[in-house]
Amino acid sequence: MEKNLPFILEIKEELAGYWKKINLEIDESKAELVIDYYNSRIKVMNFIGIFEKISGILKIVAKVEKIGKIIVYAPLENIKEIETCGYVEEGTINGYYAGKDCHVFSSYPETSRGVSSNKGNEDRIIESCLRKVIITGRKLKNPDDPQKNESIRKQTENIGLPEEYRLKSAVQADASAMATLYRQEFKFYPTPLHMKSYLLKTMDSNVLYFLAEKQGTILSLASAEMDPTNKCAEITDCLTIPSERGKGLIKELIKALEMELSKRGFRSSYTLCRTLSPGINAAFASLGYAYTGRLVNNCKIGNGFEDMNIWCKILKNNRSKQRIN
Repeated sequence: MEKNLPFILEIKEELAGYWKKINLEIDESKAELVIDYYNSRIKVMNFIGIFEKISGILKIVAKVEKIGKIIVYAPLENIKEIETCGYVEEGTINGYYAGKDCHVFSSYPETSRGVSSNKGNEDRIIESCLRKVIITGRKLKNPDDPQKNESIRKQTENIGLPEEYRLKSAVQADASAMATLYRQEFKFYPTPLHMKSYLLKTMDSNVLYFLAEKQGTILSLASAEMDPTNKCAEITDCLTIPSERGKGLIKELIKALEMELSKRGFRSSYTLCRTLSPGINAAFASLGYAYTGRLVNNCKIGNGFEDMNIWCKILKNNRSKQRIN
């Protein structure tokens, strides 16, 4: 490393056409960045030192690379200095840092990128999801009719699947069929799930894929991107083929992923889901996830850039441990 350089950008990992993972150093300040070309954004996952210095470099990189959005993940103690640099908090991820909350801040070098075009519809979907959860919760608290409560609980949880369906953890032999499904269903997607090679690579790292099958045919998929250091996982890559939607397959996959994560000692899970999809938002709401914010024009999915809702959950098997800490 040359001492006369004002700052140092060291490439750690790269996927051509998608992203570069970079270590940034300026004086005594350091940050881990993801320059995400496909989604025209920079993500700051960790930083130490003076954020104002880091922010100055982010502006330069954003201008050079023509980036529309900068996102910063940070714990509570860094909020004020990030706000001072002009960033706005868009939401939180509960329990992200081994039980401590993560605050998600954004800045928009491309001003139009920070304007949501569907806020009214998005708010109505969230209100509907939360209203259903509240109504169901009230019904379940009725002590006079335990039999009715149990019936409501079973309907809400959608326990089990018909006999002809099977849930399983994906293996390498499934990668080709999985890539084909993602390619067919998504014109754009934030990550290259349409590439078999990418799926195989992530299976061998920290991504857990679960599938729902019928007679050997994959009908629905979901994954958990695991962060072993922070014991947190993102539930993502949710897809059900059109003919099988409305049968609760995604909910069963989410529950299966949560169970496996709990077995592995993970403390929390979260998701960033499409704001204009009532079904996926309702699924997470009904499974006990809390709505904690919205990321505007966060990634390229469907037909272009879309807002994403944040839903978070503290995993059951770890609640008692968190109370002790």
